Amino acid sequence: MRCSGSAVLHPRRLVAVAVLAGALAGSDARAEVQPLRITYEAHEGCPSPGVFLRELTARTSRARAAAPDEAALEVRVRITRSAGATRGRITLGAGEGARVREVGGATCAEVVAALALITALRVDPTASLDPQPPAAEPRSTEDPAPGGAADPAGGAATAGGAADPAGAARAAGAAEAAAGEAPGSSSPPRAVAPPPAAPPASPAQVARAAPAPARPPSPAARGSSGSPRQPLPEERRWTLGLHASAASGVTPIALLGGGPFLELRADVGVGVSLRGALELAATGAVDVGPGGASFTRGIGRLDACADLFRPARWLALAPCVGAEGGFLRGAGQVGEAIAEAKQATVPWASLGLLARATASLGARVRADLQGGPQLPLVRRSFVFESPAQLVHEVPAVTWTLHAGAGLSF
Repeated sequence: MRCSGSAVLHPRRLVAVAVLAGALAGSDARAEVQPLRITYEAHEGCPSPGVFLRELTARTSRARAAAPDEAALEVRVRITRSAGATRGRITLGAGEGARVREVGGATCAEVVAALALITALRVDPTASLDPQPPAAEPRSTEDPAPGGAADPAGGAATAGGAADPAGAARAAGAAEAAAGEAPGSSSPPRAVAPPPAAPPASPAQVARAAPAPARPPSPAARGSSGSPRQPLPEERRWTLGLHASAASGVTPIALLGGGPFLELRADVGVGVSLRGALELAATGAVDVGPGGASFTRGIGRLDACADLFRPARWLALAPCVGAEGGFLRGAGQVGEAIAEAKQATVPWASLGLLARATASLGARVRADLQGGPQLPLVRRSFVFESPAQLVHEVPAVTWTLHAGAGLSF
């Protein structure tokens, strides 16, 4: 048998974040309250969408959650964790006028606070750099210090009604430092004296410290479908695994095989991955009229995918492009009319348009299914010489399917 071929901000730098977010604000500072439609996605362990909304409204009174059918500013928040650090990306607005900003931090809480500040400054350029406690309600003579209100010394109050001196000192210190470092400020940062110790809580205060009933999340804390957003799985950059493969059209019957793969993942607004794989596949014996034949293919693959759809927290759907190259070998087998068997080895190369579904099975295990059409760059024909008979001709389009699983780290 022979072959013939024919070619075919970091959150601790809140002032720097404020400068960047100022570009989002524009020159038109509007006094009316701005309704916001918030889409919030975050990895496990991050604060809830309600925390993001509270961080935002604690900095400005000009923002609120939008009603379901109300015209509102689109706010899309996505927080992922990769290589031990948390990264946040926020998109304000929609279409060509949308503004995008990214921040990073050691903890998700820091990133949420920074993204809330960016959003607050977009709505209100005069928003506070630090979240402000809610205004204290009037106190009667029988209720000198209600639970949850700020005490007369200005310290932040805890849920139980007693002040938290350490938290108040940190908040005041951050505000003073921000004021001292802000552009255009002429006064140096001022030292902040720690607040006085809070008096012990009275029995009435302790009674009122019981937790309030949980309220359902606001419409802004839900996705476009009205159901709460599922947290994203923690991102791990590398995955090492094995895959099984089947290729149709390359040979008279399907090539079956497999091999190892190594994948690198990154987050650039959407999850993208680059996978390199090795594959060895064969047909076994094929009956082709006057004799028999067998085919073997060895290739290397490189696939690039983008996770554009995530129907569930553990499931991602991605379009992919791929390229593969290696060798294809056909070997004749002696039969009734074939007295002498020969073999031919030719180069193999093709490009692919594929689709991939990836499931996260726990914190480290991933499984995926990938398939689609392949476009051979060179079409090959395998023939018997004596008697002359076509064994197989590679078509213009072949098909491939891969199933794999791997361990992420």
